[in-house]
Amino acid sequence: MWFFGLHLLSVVSWVLFLLLLIKAVQNDTKDKVVFAFLSLFFMVLVLYFGVKLMFLNPSVAKNGNWLHVKLSFDILMMLLNVYLVFAVFKKKLLSSKFLEIIFWVSYVIFMIMIYLTMFRPF
Repeated sequence: MWFFGLHLLSVVSWVLFLLLLIKAVQNDTKDKVVFAFLSLFFMVLVLYFGVKLMFLNPSVAKNGNWLHVKLSFDILMMLLNVYLVFAVFKKKLLSSKFLEIIFWVSYVIFMIMIYLTMFRPF
């Protein structure tokens, strides 16, 4: 149970810092580098605790279709996180409308991921 709690805490922290990173990039604030590092740090923690949970519960990984859907969303959000960090360090300009869309899509995806984790609908 400890790993599940740590994983959930890591996910919530990752969500927070990723959404803050998107807003910092959109508003071009100086905090975007800090948010970039923190989002990557918590993303790695999410990966670590998630893999640890799958090793502790191999039957869920084999039979849980909800987990496969959640992992697909995880990979999508991790790729987005890496892209945003790359854009921050390369000082690449991204459109404000594009970042607003990414913000809300990320928010909805994270809510779906939490729903899948908590209720395991299929």
